[in-house]
Amino acid sequence: GLVKDRFPDPAGRPSRQDITQFIASWFRYAQISADQCREWMLDYCVSELAWLSSSSPSRIRHSTKGNIKYIYRSEVEFVCLRENNPFGALCDDYCPVYREMTPERVKAKKQKKVRPPAYPAENGTENNQVLMEHSVKETYKEQFEKAMAFAVDQVNQGTPRKKIVTLLKNQGFKTITGKEWSYSMLSRELKRRPE
Repeated sequence: GLVKDRFPDPAGRPSRQDITQFIASWFRYAQISADQCREWMLDYCVSELAWLSSSSPSRIRHSTKGNIKYIYRSEVEFVCLRENNPFGALCDDYCPVYREMTPERVKAKKQKKVRPPAYPAENGTENNQVLMEHSVKETYKEQFEKAMAFAVDQVNQGTPRKKIVTLLKNQGFKTITGKEWSYSMLSRELKRRPE
């Protein structure tokens, strides 16, 4: 688990959301269902990670559900970085995924390009196919979902929206169309989110 003593400087601590998404991506990597992940994670986040934020238990549960949904829907890749993990967690080669998480393999996974789906040309011949380019929205979709999960978590913690916009910009998050966040864009996107 995450130990306070590993992070004497509060500014260097990972956020509750980062930890939640990391653990949820491990559950998905281990092929454990989203329901089972949620069942375990709700209690864990409320009892073990509450010290990382000022949110109430109900807000933590709500945020945890949103993060799990994001991880399972967007199929975020699990990458632990072994001894270099951002959580200061102990790591050794007894871990079942230790060998899979070598820096070389992790780098190869990140560089692996996703080929857009092939579509038959209008004349219907299988040999003559065209590749559709990813739209801008498809390009930014994954990081946009992560940005929105972060924003919702911050709202649940009572962070003012202007500060959330600054945090989004500082962390390099873009909107669904690849633009910088603004107060009006954030407000519009939050209104679209179900409570």
